Amino acid sequence: MFVIKLNESHVFFLFQFDSAAPGFRGLRLAACGLTVLLLSGCVVNTSVVDPLKTSAQSGETPVVVSITSNTKDIYGFNMIKLRRVVAGEQRSDFKLVSANLVMKKVESAMPGDTSLFIGALPPGEYEFVELIDTRANKLLHVYSSIVGSFNIEAGKSADLGRLIVTRGDFGVQYGRNAQVASNAQLLQRFAPDYSKLFGAAASPGWSTPHHAQDDVEQFARAHPAGAECATEMPDGRVAAASRMGAVLLRSTQGLWKIINAPSVESLSCVFPVDLPNAELIAVGESGSLLRKARDSDKLLPVDTGNLPPGNLLRIGGTPQDGWYVMHRKGDALNIFRANQLDAGDWRSVYHSTLPGSWLHGPGLLWTWQDAERIGYALENGLIGELDYRTGKLAERFSPHKKSLTQFIHQANGTQSVLVAAGLGGRFPDAYVSRDRGQNWTTIVSPFKVLMSPVAPLNDGKLLMEAGMYNERALLVSSDEGKTWGPYVSYTLRNAPLIFPSGLALNIQEDFKGNVSIYSSMDNARTWKLEHSNQDLLSTLQQRKQ
Repeated sequence: MFVIKLNESHVFFLFQFDSAAPGFRGLRLAACGLTVLLLSGCVVNTSVVDPLKTSAQSGETPVVVSITSNTKDIYGFNMIKLRRVVAGEQRSDFKLVSANLVMKKVESAMPGDTSLFIGALPPGEYEFVELIDTRANKLLHVYSSIVGSFNIEAGKSADLGRLIVTRGDFGVQYGRNAQVASNAQLLQRFAPDYSKLFGAAASPGWSTPHHAQDDVEQFARAHPAGAECATEMPDGRVAAASRMGAVLLRSTQGLWKIINAPSVESLSCVFPVDLPNAELIAVGESGSLLRKARDSDKLLPVDTGNLPPGNLLRIGGTPQDGWYVMHRKGDALNIFRANQLDAGDWRSVYHSTLPGSWLHGPGLLWTWQDAERIGYALENGLIGELDYRTGKLAERFSPHKKSLTQFIHQANGTQSVLVAAGLGGRFPDAYVSRDRGQNWTTIVSPFKVLMSPVAPLNDGKLLMEAGMYNERALLVSSDEGKTWGPYVSYTLRNAPLIFPSGLALNIQEDFKGNVSIYSSMDNARTWKLEHSNQDLLSTLQQRKQ
């Protein structure tokens, strides 16, 4: 017996194996805490069997469900607990021993905010108990009043579609996804061995129709968490990728709107293009490839051709030079090229295995694209860029081949980094390069601890964020970081993003995915709040305007 801390409470776990239980095989886990024991007895967790390992005589039926999370709280759910509903029971009934059924994420499936779960259950009625992310050490209790229960029928597989989990104004909300009622596409791309178990005849499974008060999907689509890969378009508008299949689009007047795709997979980046049917391309998890046409507020899917399953991190290229996508599956990083974007014949032109360790997981990875190249930087200091026109990849290293802790790439090719230095790498050194990392200039910092890389202004000056141990402010340098002077007080976190038009944005995002976007048009001297996915902040800003 040993103790772990889960959800801020201590629970004692006792492991035992039980192969005699009908319908379920594998590990049984009995959890009894002192408080839990007094209030609700013990909990026995039993692993749900893999449907590919069952026989026709087992009486178990395949079931599949996917979950998309609209929050930075977790890395994506990797375990769910179910409970079999006994006819005539009341939820308030005391149970000396409660039995939960544990279903684990299909590990071969995609990493990210969407998780896929497949198992085999005996016929009966079931309900969700908990959604768990063991990596973030967090769980979410689920109550069936909104989600509902589901039925497993003998010999008839069940496809429960998608559940949505999002942070609301006053806590975490969850519900069913009305638009993604089937997991057929996810199965075909990420778990093809299981796809044959769920044909067109698969049952929806749910015991009750979609609850009238279940508006979680609509709320999450209107409040996507995150604003990644902010990019300025040729006409001065700014686009950023977000969760829930959303793109945030800023007008030149500073007004933001949300454009949603039909699917809810998280998007990782956007790229301005000049095509007859598109002015913007977006990519994301589960191989999402989308386009936005001019004068349209729709994100439409693009045929991915023969792209293999995986997450798309970046996209770049031109109709003349071909198209490039940065693709990740597990620790494999690839850059694929195709002559055409729609239904392209994608061929790998670069492959690498990302460094990492079993103890700390994968290392840090930064990616970018601009009008000329697509690139990446690894925590070990390796920096690579692929030129669209020549198709050649150039690799170089960080200053003195030191480990990278932060990396910023500007659209004009300027790169700004922090590299590990000092005790345990906790006192990083700063460098800036004006020629895509071929040459690095040392930043002479007046501080022992730097919070972010320096930010280059369009007039050639550099800004540095100060305030780890004193009043928050921005400092300015006119001599490539040799000397620094006061610039302006600064209440935000991290150095700003500076765009070619002179617009500066600071995207404030907390660990929960709450986003607040501030803008400046006077070289980062004064700031105003333009957008937030928190209703209270948005309402206050609208009233102020």
